[in-house]
Amino acid sequence: MSLPTNPPALSVVMPTYQDPQCLALTLRALTRQTLPPERFEVIVVRDGGSSDGYAEALAEGAGLRLRVLELAERKGRSVARNEGARRACAPLLVFLDADSWAVPDLLERHLAWHSVPGNAAVLIGRRDEIGLADLPAVLAGESHAVARAFPHGGDLRFATGLPDDGGEWLRAGWVIAYTHNISLTSAHFAQVGGYREAFGLSYGVEDVELFYRVDRSLPDGVNFGYDDDARVVHLPHHKNITRNWMEMKANFQQAARLYPCLEWEFLTAVMGYEAIRRILHYRALIDECVERSACAIGPAAARLAGQVRGHRTLWIGTGRADSGLPTSALTYDYAAPIGRTNFHLLGVAPPMPPGSLDAVISVDFWRYLLWPELCQFISASLLLAGEVHLVATADSTPGMCAADPQTLDYLRQAQAAACAAELRAVEGLGHVLILRPLRPAPGAARRVPAQTAARARPAALVPGRSTTRG
Repeated sequence: MSLPTNPPALSVVMPTYQDPQCLALTLRALTRQTLPPERFEVIVVRDGGSSDGYAEALAEGAGLRLRVLELAERKGRSVARNEGARRACAPLLVFLDADSWAVPDLLERHLAWHSVPGNAAVLIGRRDEIGLADLPAVLAGESHAVARAFPHGGDLRFATGLPDDGGEWLRAGWVIAYTHNISLTSAHFAQVGGYREAFGLSYGVEDVELFYRVDRSLPDGVNFGYDDDARVVHLPHHKNITRNWMEMKANFQQAARLYPCLEWEFLTAVMGYEAIRRILHYRALIDECVERSACAIGPAAARLAGQVRGHRTLWIGTGRADSGLPTSALTYDYAAPIGRTNFHLLGVAPPMPPGSLDAVISVDFWRYLLWPELCQFISASLLLAGEVHLVATADSTPGMCAADPQTLDYLRQAQAAACAAELRAVEGLGHVLILRPLRPAPGAARRVPAQTAARARPAALVPGRSTTRG
């Protein structure tokens, strides 16, 4: 059969590694698409490994504009997808995995989305898990019979298997922008440089990191769409779940070092939809803080001078420029541009090494934190420094906890089981809850200048632009 000479409207890029049984079913599903086969091409990238079973699997793609790229040795999914995208001829890229069995109108829906002016730049499609009870329906090509709800279905990215109706989560859609069913233009893909190949053979995060960069490269706003009917089914294949989770955690930590910002702080500990909820919650509070000029560092810096051990101090709040602090001072100030010594972090997973500071001082900002984040912030800060100062002024915004003496004393008692806690009244400022470890923090004896610690990870910071998107 001769291939058409007209250029395709979209290119499907699909890596495969030793899963020919999945690839065969996925290619068969692509031959049943409502989009005419001359309008799309399929690029399969075999990422090394054994060739057993692939001749039979590829035969299932008869009638497609199918190209197969063979990598001599395994390079990992990032390299395989980049290689496929480089060879793509269409202006639109649809990334599937070999285990992404597609419903008949999948490609038509991706193409239709990107044909509408004003639609978001990236379309995320649904991926249903499949229980063994539904495997016969998939083998028979009966997509209508495959369950869409637990226990034999549902998209595991969402707590209930379905996203919230409001669509607010799409403001941080990159957090769950997994590459098993997603599309964007080849121009956007090339603009950000494709997948980060440094992840190598390890499992996961390469797609989340890519679409974080895509989001940052686009104007502020909602850059992701979601189509619940643009659906694939995740085919069963062998997984080493324990190894995958360990590799994914390491990759999240690697990305957090590249991007020391609120979003990646959460992704080192909380994944998926819950991470999006936390990110959007704190984004709104931070915007409120900046808008009201709350959490002012200046008065605290003046009143606490001489009361803090050492000079290696991290200040958390706003108004760095008006605080009188030296330019080398380390801050988390959302009202100031990010840079070598100013990060946009909550402090629950700081990028500095243990024992590198003498004190961490949070001026009212800690009052925004939910209890789990506050506990995590205190624990992380006590590893960094010999003491933590939680400053509570008379200022307040609707998102802050109360700062009356009774509330603060309760918080002192609540922390007393884990650290030495002292509540002081400071004239002209308010109250300060001072926390110190019951035992010296690991590495506390080491003298590591704070500005040196901050310089250790500047490469991914873009001066003048916040890594937190509103």
